[in-house]
Amino acid sequence: MARKINRLIAAVGLAVAVQTSGGAIADDKPPMGWLIGELGDSGITVSGWAEASASYINNDGDSTLPQAFFNREEGLILNQVGLFIEKKPKGNVVGRVGPFPGPMPQEVDFGFNLTAIYGSDTKFFRTEGWDDDWADNEDPTNENFITLAQAFLDIYVPVLGGSNLMVGLFHTPLENEIGFSLPPPAPAPFFTRAYSFMHGPAKHAGALFSTKLPTAEGAPLWGAEIGVVQGWNNWEDENGDADLIFNLRWRSPDLATWVDWENIYGNGADDGNPVTETGSPIPAVSALAGDDDLKRYLTYLTVSHALDPKNRIAVEFTYGSQEKALIPGIVDADWKGVNINWHHQLRSDISLNVRGEWFDTDGVHALLPQDGTVTAFTANLTWNMTHALRIRPEIRYDSFDGTGAPFNGDDSQLFAALDVIFSF
Repeated sequence: MARKINRLIAAVGLAVAVQTSGGAIADDKPPMGWLIGELGDSGITVSGWAEASASYINNDGDSTLPQAFFNREEGLILNQVGLFIEKKPKGNVVGRVGPFPGPMPQEVDFGFNLTAIYGSDTKFFRTEGWDDDWADNEDPTNENFITLAQAFLDIYVPVLGGSNLMVGLFHTPLENEIGFSLPPPAPAPFFTRAYSFMHGPAKHAGALFSTKLPTAEGAPLWGAEIGVVQGWNNWEDENGDADLIFNLRWRSPDLATWVDWENIYGNGADDGNPVTETGSPIPAVSALAGDDDLKRYLTYLTVSHALDPKNRIAVEFTYGSQEKALIPGIVDADWKGVNINWHHQLRSDISLNVRGEWFDTDGVHALLPQDGTVTAFTANLTWNMTHALRIRPEIRYDSFDGTGAPFNGDDSQLFAALDVIFSF
């Protein structure tokens, strides 16, 4: 383990040396897109990122799940190498993000997004019926996977107060820490993810319509979203029923306060593949339940507020339920939680992020099949050393009160990681 950490430190040292040498890249450049950037005057941009980490846990064993989702095991990991090709449509509403101030553009505009990722984290980005059988993706014990994580059309339409239509495969519009709906690398402030995130979908295949509701000039902004998708993480859903997404978004006139209420409802029966470990991570089996219509509902309410230019807080509440969930014993089950995030800008290139979590579950998730309550505390420092290099040490402590011991046979665990992202 010490050797692995030393190797990562050496790699960081080499990157630092390159970035700070005479040939270093000026820091007035954007974090992404500086290497290739826009292709002529097409509006199409090409960018990417590479992320690696070294991690440590204080318990016997090497599994960092469910504590450090996406990260799966202790040691040196190639988390992600991503390539991002997109054309953003010009509009006053961004799908999955919400409305923005300004007049409504009067012309239809077309865009698209293609996101390809390789690495260990990509195990959780695979889509059932899409890339689950690419290369060696069918074997869930592999170290690295490859996926076309997003492939969608992105269309602005001048209706209502301005609208956006996404059609294809896209990361979910739910969850505070999804990150991918904003410019990559994912701006989620933490290396590890909250339990509320782990208990939600990562992506959808289908269509999502987002609109800015008409309001008076200078008034708060309202946005609404409705989507029809193939369940959770599915291109092909075994039960054949579509899920409904319905979201409502509010923004203060100065954009200092954001309120997002996000929901998904549908049939959870048979929408996960236990062999490839793709699709939904919350199993519900129709043959065992004696019912092929097993309703699942998930909701998030997130309130975020910029206290001042250096401080921002966010509070996320979540609740979910699954009829006749498999793991608790084919019974109706639910999960709920709250997490609080605080972001503090120490200086222009260094920030502090702190998160507290409380999460209660009946044990519905394949990675957390225990019935009980988890409390967790996470803190990190994010150092944007240059425009392209980000170094992030993070520490996390989780404690479980319930049936079983989810952390390598223990009911608590300390996790520490050093995360490095190079963007281009």
